[in-house]
Amino acid sequence: MILNIIEVFAGLIISLLLFYRFPMLKKSTDLKRPYKVSVIIPARNEEKNIPLLLQDLNKQTYSTYEIICVDDCSEDNTANIVSSYGVSLLSIKNKPEDWTGKAWACEKGAESASGDLLLFLDADVRLQPLAISNLLSTYDENQCVISVQPYHQTEKKYEQFSLFFNLIQIAANGTSSVLKFKNPGLYGPVILINRDTYRAIEGHTSAKSSIVDDLALGEKLTQKGFPFKLYLGGKDISFRMYGDGFKKILQGWTKNYATGAMKTPLLLFVMVFLWITSCTSVFLFILQSIGGHNLLETVIFTILYIFWVLELFRIAGRTGNFKKYVIFCFPIYMIVFLGVFIISFIKKIFHLNVVWKDRKIRLDK
Repeated sequence: MILNIIEVFAGLIISLLLFYRFPMLKKSTDLKRPYKVSVIIPARNEEKNIPLLLQDLNKQTYSTYEIICVDDCSEDNTANIVSSYGVSLLSIKNKPEDWTGKAWACEKGAESASGDLLLFLDADVRLQPLAISNLLSTYDENQCVISVQPYHQTEKKYEQFSLFFNLIQIAANGTSSVLKFKNPGLYGPVILINRDTYRAIEGHTSAKSSIVDDLALGEKLTQKGFPFKLYLGGKDISFRMYGDGFKKILQGWTKNYATGAMKTPLLLFVMVFLWITSCTSVFLFILQSIGGHNLLETVIFTILYIFWVLELFRIAGRTGNFKKYVIFCFPIYMIVFLGVFIISFIKKIFHLNVVWKDRKIRLDK
């Protein structure tokens, strides 16, 4: 029993280390110089999301230089909606076989852009009026690539299953850790990069065949010696991922996780692994003690379970609007995460296809 208690306590301590800080964008201040920001939005079948993002961009306190929506062979009304907003529409076809759809769309959008800063936004991102101003203030202060993991807005019950995927993604990227790690990659939904830096790393060509282009771009930036900083969206920047059903959640996270795990620094990987192990095992220890009719152990591990609930309350609220009942019943959501991770790992090892945006993509990168 002592070893089991130590295991759970160790996980709680690791949680405090992994989620020690929550870096947010710098609040808007006077910029050292004005910036011409080219917003580039890759879009494939985004008729529900794209009008919301374009409306948000129109409400920004800092006016962007241009907005380019890249329609990647959409089969819905995406192109017509974009045209109605009077922004630049770039329709692309004949994607090369060795490119993934998003990377190709971003690359073509960047080729058409003329601003000195390129802001890549996923279509499901939502922006508060000060979002771009705060992004630029943060860039102005650091003079490096800025990437943001948006706050996860959830509406339906099945969307709550993204809880652990969000937390572990943030932990594995070293964003919130008390220790300084070399971040393995960027966050795909929001990337702000200087045009010259983008050219120096050969743009999205460096990520053309990667299903997780944000990791590939981060890797290329590191190789070329360009620093980048990661932030959380907080109140400024949010998104609603996978609002089209539970199947989309499984597809979306399956395509990311095995590849991301293999890019994580070893020490950080071990810490995340121990965090998952402790979080999972505390519930198993309760069941074991109940099955063994050991009242003392049952009480002890129930108390530790409550500690885990409190810890998850502390960190989950900083990353998304996850419900209280999800935190109390967290083992259910952890089981789903573990199942998806195992499937993702198997697909990665055997170079199997995953489906995303109605395209089959091979997990070999």
